[in-house]
Amino acid sequence: MNAAILAAGVGSRLRPITVERPKCCVSVDGTSILSHQLRAYADAGFDQAYVVAGYMADAVRAECEAVGAEHPEFEVTVRENPAFANTDNLYSLYQLQADLDGEPFVLSNGDVVFDPAILERLAEDAADAAIACDSSTYTGEAMKVQLDEAGRVTHLSKEIDRNRAAAVGIDVYRFSPAASATLFDRIERTIEVDGEYLDWTERVIDELASETAYDVEPVDVAGHPWVEVDDHEDLLAADRTFSSIRDLDEKEAVFFDLDGTLYVDEALTPGAAEAVAAFRFGGADVYFLSNNSSAWKTDYAAKLDSLGIPAEPSDVVLSTDGVIDYLHERGMDSTYVVGTTAMREAITERDIEVTAPDPDAVVVGFDTELDYEKVREATLAIRDGAEFLLAHPDLVCPTARGFVPDCGSIGKLVAAATGREPTETFGKPNEAMLEGVLREQGLRGDETVVVGDRLETEVELANRLGADSVCVLTGATDRATIESASVRPSLVVETVGDLVAQGFVTGGGHSPSGTVGSEQSSTAED
Repeated sequence: MNAAILAAGVGSRLRPITVERPKCCVSVDGTSILSHQLRAYADAGFDQAYVVAGYMADAVRAECEAVGAEHPEFEVTVRENPAFANTDNLYSLYQLQADLDGEPFVLSNGDVVFDPAILERLAEDAADAAIACDSSTYTGEAMKVQLDEAGRVTHLSKEIDRNRAAAVGIDVYRFSPAASATLFDRIERTIEVDGEYLDWTERVIDELASETAYDVEPVDVAGHPWVEVDDHEDLLAADRTFSSIRDLDEKEAVFFDLDGTLYVDEALTPGAAEAVAAFRFGGADVYFLSNNSSAWKTDYAAKLDSLGIPAEPSDVVLSTDGVIDYLHERGMDSTYVVGTTAMREAITERDIEVTAPDPDAVVVGFDTELDYEKVREATLAIRDGAEFLLAHPDLVCPTARGFVPDCGSIGKLVAAATGREPTETFGKPNEAMLEGVLREQGLRGDETVVVGDRLETEVELANRLGADSVCVLTGATDRATIESASVRPSLVVETVGDLVAQGFVTGGGHSPSGTVGSEQSSTAED
């Protein structure tokens, strides 16, 4: 059996992600959509796959070569649509006429992620042609199928209304040798005789279904996950549906970032309180993490309480904890702290002087009360031999009005003035921030999950600990950044509340069943 994947499109509705890569190479759960499909075909026992590339064809070739290397028995051949920018997917399929005319094959558009079991369902059908479709949903822009009394497909179109539609097509089709020959005959006529280059393969399949000479059957795949990725909303749906995470209810502990994750300024992010409550109801220990050294644990606990999330100071883990531990371990009780009154008081309460005239160390924190005198004293002390310690590396802090300078930016100011870099940087992603908690609770990293809005801090921290990670898009990171980053989260959700809304955590020990979704593009090779 052969496979044909049409992957020439630009994917304009996924910009800016598709400025750097074609849509078929956009990742879902760390794997490109194209690789998801190719591996599904290889695992189903297909002998050959033909991929039609166009936009950024070299990237498509690289994905095909990588999967081909994984499956030596599975041959992957790339053809190109030279006019991809001015044609639609019918012209892409036309590029495979010499390869597939009269041959049995399964056709899929290169922007669909689907359960590999769908291919088995198609293979079991003995009709001349088969259309994988989902009877459990209806989407206005999607291709729909209409059936006759015998259950045979008679019409495939976007224009079929809800009352007449039996199911939504998922853009995966199977053709027998006879149906394949007729299909390519119609494609050749459409392009070479009629001169129609801006046409859809689905329109020709509709012609095939409307004729009594061929039996075109629907193969209902309801219950099998699939997502067609046309825009950013679809991509988030695919991230959720095909995430490797399926056991958040079984985690022993969850570590929530605060700024940008549970709240922004004085407002909770959507569903934050519900997510915390669900984890607690399920028996997980909940901790709150912050690199923000401008306040102390009592302040954060009080703020969470006021926002509707019950918290104790002992639930809060701060970057300042690491600073204090470091100073105590080295017997340093003389420091100069560039920090807020709250940070200075917290360190003073641990018997460490914070404005020493000849300090052993200078500690730079997120100082929202910063003035020139503090920077001046810190610079002079470091130049005079004091150790330079940075509370955490965050360059910016998310607020309702936008990003503002954070501890890392203040540290760079001091570094520029002294010509020295910090000898130690605390807070996320330094795994020491959580190792003490894990030891005290007798937990392994893989028994926990870290939820945050930054790849370079929360997600990197989780990776170092061997924990799962969830990246939310309510703070410092957007989906385009994730796509091009080397640090990848286990799961991407728009808000922390989606963990409950999408069933990843229920508080009842049940795993999510997987979301089934679809969005049909205005042009199938957008």
